[in-house]
Amino acid sequence: MATRTPPGPRGLPLVGNTHQWVRDPCAFKERCADYGRVVNYEILGWDAYMLTEPADVERVLADEHDRFPKHEEGNDELRTFLGDGLVTSQGDLWERQRAAIQPAFDMTHVKRYADVMVDRTAETSERLAAGEPVDVRDAMTRTTLEILVDCMFGRDIDVADRGIYDAVAAFQEPMRPRNQPITFFAPDWAPIPFLRRAERALDHLEEQVYDILERRRAGEEDRDDLLAVLVDADQAMADEQIRDEMLTFLFAGHETTALTLTYVWDLLSRNPDVERRLRAEVDEVCDGRPAIEDLFEFEYAGHVVREALRLYPPAHEIRREPVEDVRFGGYDVPAGSLLVLPTWVLHRDDRFWDDPEAFRPERWADGGDRPEFAYFPFGGGPRRCIGQQFAMTEAQLVLATLVRDWTFERRYDDLELTAGVTLQPSGDVEMVPRRPDAVGREH
Repeated sequence: MATRTPPGPRGLPLVGNTHQWVRDPCAFKERCADYGRVVNYEILGWDAYMLTEPADVERVLADEHDRFPKHEEGNDELRTFLGDGLVTSQGDLWERQRAAIQPAFDMTHVKRYADVMVDRTAETSERLAAGEPVDVRDAMTRTTLEILVDCMFGRDIDVADRGIYDAVAAFQEPMRPRNQPITFFAPDWAPIPFLRRAERALDHLEEQVYDILERRRAGEEDRDDLLAVLVDADQAMADEQIRDEMLTFLFAGHETTALTLTYVWDLLSRNPDVERRLRAEVDEVCDGRPAIEDLFEFEYAGHVVREALRLYPPAHEIRREPVEDVRFGGYDVPAGSLLVLPTWVLHRDDRFWDDPEAFRPERWADGGDRPEFAYFPFGGGPRRCIGQQFAMTEAQLVLATLVRDWTFERRYDDLELTAGVTLQPSGDVEMVPRRPDAVGREH
């Protein structure tokens, strides 16, 4: 059978398409999609193949997932910081870890976390002041990190006193889009300031995890937080493995939800009719502060979050690596190459979405007639994000808690984006909180 190489954009000698990708990764992938079902390009020295058919994405993530593990080179860099946590582990180790951790994210546990989510969001609401600008991304990041730490370790752990917030921020710096090329290619000995800060932050976070773990093992009280689930797991974990899982959740467990909420507030500020409809639903459903029971009565709130995840998926692409030569649509993809599943592209593909650039939460009312993997903000198959239920619950409860008391007015024209491990605003997201009554809320 003759070899067929997929089409793709022309690159430059040595650098390939890296310059185009670095300038605007999402726009670059949109242009690549015009080449068809399978697109070949070169970035950062990797031979990349992008898939634009939902059926091919389903094949990679679900139907034949064993043939497509995580892309090894990118995964190795994350492993440097996270060890063998759930995000980076593969094979039998990953299967054991997934089985041990899964109970912490079933709905029984998520219900217990609901009060934490609302309590911490209420504290955020109290910190806001009408008319005083705030970086909404920072506010949402602090909120979701405080929620996560409470759910991981219990409410008796003070994020500020233990220096966890600052350490997590420094710990994440190497994976920021502007730093990622340096992180991947700088030699280990290079005195890069943000890499050295990240190393110190990692040491500090490890000390905190071990200290909390030691105190937990010495205590006798029953706990129902995530750490308790890992300590009591049927498949006992070594302390080093528990450390890796805790660091993984600190790295990945709050940022994506914070970004989703940031995009929700931006979209609501541009679509006041949507915000009014959302507020009306929350007022109708909630008797006082939001509670877990209200979640099952929300409809439009869920639509708003899903639509924000469609337009601005924090996981803007998923990367895999075929273990053997494979074919998609008659095109050859060699073993060891970088396989790109572009969430951003498929979420905005007009083959599956009517008016795809528009923020229309109501499109979710009937589910729509489209392939399953035209929408996959949490991945899919066995490695679908373990925290999906937690994240959706958190996003809706945070949103419901704040939207009754606040609306946010943009201090910028356009939301500029940049893409690394996650899709992020490229600058501050400065907004002015206002009381809804002050901007014409109906009584």
